[in-house]
Amino acid sequence: MKKSLTKKVINGRTYYYLAYRKGKTVHTDYLGPDNSPKYKKYLFKLTEEAGESSLIKARRKNHAAGVPIVYMEDGYLVYEYKNGAKEFLNHEFNVVKVTYGK
Repeated sequence: MKKSLTKKVINGRTYYYLAYRKGKTVHTDYLGPDNSPKYKKYLFKLTEEAGESSLIKARRKNHAAGVPIVYMEDGYLVYEYKNGAKEFLNHEFNVVKVTYGK
């Protein structure tokens, strides 16, 4: 079910809702102000889902071109190659460990 994030400003404060349609009626789920845990959890979920799909797209595109993808994981810069090998680099760009396999 597709839901849209909407906001309302009441007395200068911003409140967020998820709006969606069931049949002919529009329903809303209250998320709260921008500092509420429910709103933050929703944003985290969005970034988690977007991050996953972006990584899959990058992997497909870069590996088809013969170049590795690069991302952050557990504080390390990771180079992932088409053959499944991963190089983990620290903040000084030194290789800390290498893993093999898919």
